Amino acid sequence: MGGLLVAAAAVGLFAAATRSAGGPTRSYVVARQELAAGTRLQASDLELMPMELAPAVRARVFDSAQVLVGATLVSPLGAGELVQSSAVVARKADTASRELSFTLERGRVGTGIKQGERADLLATYGTGNDAFTTVVVRQALLVAIDRPRSPSGDSGPTTVTVAVDDPADALALAHALQLGKVTLVRSTGAPPLAGVPPTYRVGRS
Repeated sequence: MGGLLVAAAAVGLFAAATRSAGGPTRSYVVARQELAAGTRLQASDLELMPMELAPAVRARVFDSAQVLVGATLVSPLGAGELVQSSAVVARKADTASRELSFTLERGRVGTGIKQGERADLLATYGTGNDAFTTVVVRQALLVAIDRPRSPSGDSGPTTVTVAVDDPADALALAHALQLGKVTLVRSTGAPPLAGVPPTYRVGRS
């Protein structure tokens, strides 16, 4: 919210300073109507609105609606609100992208993660002191998530679908799902795991 207020203030000040120059010369993408988090954007959801923006704001918004078609919102937008890069996750249209669907037990996927976010997938093999956990896929795109509930309201196993671009990641994940216990860790916006070993063993670094 604070970021949006700062951006709004920047828009107003910059626009006021440029009115005398004859009005806005560029247009930027805004939401045509109220959009919920998880929405897969379509052209009909977006429109261009003329405005002048400060350079720092321009770096975080879009001047073409077409580049956003197919992207997924990770935060809600109000009607007329600027679409900022932090609010969307783009899904590549690359035909090489592969999707895998699988079911995870309760406790192995966070309740707050949503469609369109990014996730690391970890697999634990073995038991006791011989068990180890390894990173199978980093920054997979969460294409879909289904949390069915029983008549009593309890949540059961969660079915998720992820997209990966590297065929080796698809093979590694399929292997992990058959032989290990997979945990999904939300990683939207997280920095790379620099310096973190890809495999963890009890009592070892």
